[in-house]
Amino acid sequence: MEMEKGLFGNTIKVLLAIIILRCFYLQVLRGNHYYQLSIRNCIRIVETGTPRGVIYDRNKRPLAKDTPSLQLVFIPYDLDSPEAEAELLSKLISIDKTSLLKKLTSKYSNPFDRIVLKKKLTTAEVSLIEENASKLGGIFIQEGLLREYPLGQATAHILGYVGEISEKQLQLLSFKNAGLKSGAVIGQDGIEKMYDQYIRGISGGVEVEVDARGYHGKTLGKKQSIPGNNLILTIDQTIQEIVDVELGGRQGSVVAMDPRNGQILALVSKPAFDAENLKEYFTKKGHPFLNRAIKGQYSPGSVFKIITAFSALESGNIAEYDRVECRGSIEVGNRVFKCWNLDGHGWLDINRALPFSCNVFFGTIGMRAGVSKMIEFAKMFELGKATGIDLPEEKSGFVPDKSMVDALNLSIGQGPLLVTPLQLVSLISTVANGGNIWKPYIVKEITDSNDNVIKEFAPIIKKTVFISSDSMEIVKRGLKNVMVFGTGGRYKLENIEIAGKTGTVQRAQSELGLGTHGFFACYAPADNPRIAMVVFLDRASGPEATVVASRILKKVFAQGEEIDDENENSDVSEEETETVEEVENVEIF
Repeated sequence: MEMEKGLFGNTIKVLLAIIILRCFYLQVLRGNHYYQLSIRNCIRIVETGTPRGVIYDRNKRPLAKDTPSLQLVFIPYDLDSPEAEAELLSKLISIDKTSLLKKLTSKYSNPFDRIVLKKKLTTAEVSLIEENASKLGGIFIQEGLLREYPLGQATAHILGYVGEISEKQLQLLSFKNAGLKSGAVIGQDGIEKMYDQYIRGISGGVEVEVDARGYHGKTLGKKQSIPGNNLILTIDQTIQEIVDVELGGRQGSVVAMDPRNGQILALVSKPAFDAENLKEYFTKKGHPFLNRAIKGQYSPGSVFKIITAFSALESGNIAEYDRVECRGSIEVGNRVFKCWNLDGHGWLDINRALPFSCNVFFGTIGMRAGVSKMIEFAKMFELGKATGIDLPEEKSGFVPDKSMVDALNLSIGQGPLLVTPLQLVSLISTVANGGNIWKPYIVKEITDSNDNVIKEFAPIIKKTVFISSDSMEIVKRGLKNVMVFGTGGRYKLENIEIAGKTGTVQRAQSELGLGTHGFFACYAPADNPRIAMVVFLDRASGPEATVVASRILKKVFAQGEEIDDENENSDVSEEETETVEEVENVEIF
């Protein structure tokens, strides 16, 4: 009996000791942690979104801005029954139950952060959710901000898009230091991404009481949002819209630049995407998220003949009036090298060879100059090198080693040589201005919410290419004649003189059935260039690209004042420095 009493007493002592130790752990060792949880569970800061700055074109017309919207959000910690709530919500807002449940049950770094379920609710959806609020613990409606892009897909590849920060991005030091949390919206591509730190504002919020089930009660206070800074771009909305219309549904890209300072006037790549409704574009064909202007890498075709001409003239391997006979082809060893004109151009010098884009002439002078010299000049003009434009993930292209290519192929821009359309704009712009390679750029000014300028981006000359005035004049005259009697002669304008070069790129047509690529690199007016441009078309020819370019320039110069006004406001100091015909049966050159 005494033994049983002793055993019972010891058991009681052990249980009391366990209870005391547990209380010590909960109240002393973990007391502060649970105290913070209790505070956060009854008083919440409900964030109302991070207001981003407005993105304007060069004439202060908005290209991206925030607009208020009613959003459906939830706080993971407060959810009553995710499965039941996903079931109900799927009927109220017409979203698949599986995707809703996946979002509601995902692991979040902070279960008290608000997560957006739907960015824009209709009036009918708001009514339905409010009627069923008692069954949706932890899910509620609040005012938020929605990013709008007035020009839609026309500016998609310049502006990019915004989206919620990912768990991987949250681990980046720059975002950690900025205090970003789950649910924060950041720039994910384009200018929105490149300048995110400048245009991202500071979120405001409402301090509310919350009961044990997560329902909001009394509002205790408010914290005002601070909007981000604004961006003034070099883009001209009028030119951008003209380019978008004229490129139409073609797959390709157009880049227009001011050859006097490197400012990008327009940049369009197609297919594009709707930045306000991204989801449906993730599975679309044609790679709508590929910015072909800066990431597409292609052989330049006959546009490269500009480089071949400079390398042969400057090295003294040809003079202006040296002539070559084109009979439609030449034999080199056991190889027959064909001209696009199989009937032959006859005897011609560079003054006629450049406008007619004669393959035999350029193959001949390319062999005289040699592969090394052409590669040297290609690199001198910075082909195969990223331009440094302020857009993310620009590609560099590729200039091959001399062991990888022969003179004939390289002389007409074929073989392993790869360039981006932006690099070709830089090339033709450098010819237009007589030798300055400008760093292309899109953002020229950052202002605060009161329009005070806090940062300006001045034009930068990367380098000056020293070409003799004689060689430069010969090439410029040849480019003008392309549109007078050469390969672009059918597409000249009556009132605006254009200088340019066509290019049709062979892509294993016979072997793989691939179509050609079409290029047209140009500037205008020819004697006083104010715009340089490259039109690139997938599965097309040089003449087809020329037609698009002519139509764009015709409309742009009909706007006249747009470019003239900018010239008056140019940041560059002295020291720093018709009829368009349709194409039905095109010839390849």
